[in-house]
Amino acid sequence: MILKILIEEHKEKFGKEPVILDLDLHDTETLIALIMKAIAENKPYDESEHFIEEEK
Repeated sequence: MILKILIEEHKEKFGKEPVILDLDLHDTETLIALIMKAIAENKPYDESEHFIEEEK
């Protein structure tokens, strides 16, 4: 599965798995695109950052 491969790639690059708070919020294609974008931009994927920004 592509998602599992991307999670491993993310883990190798950043030393941790992407932070996904609720898998049910995303369809698989969207989640794959978001993680690929994070890897390409050299920034770990962390959904908790979005919730923190919204609370400000």
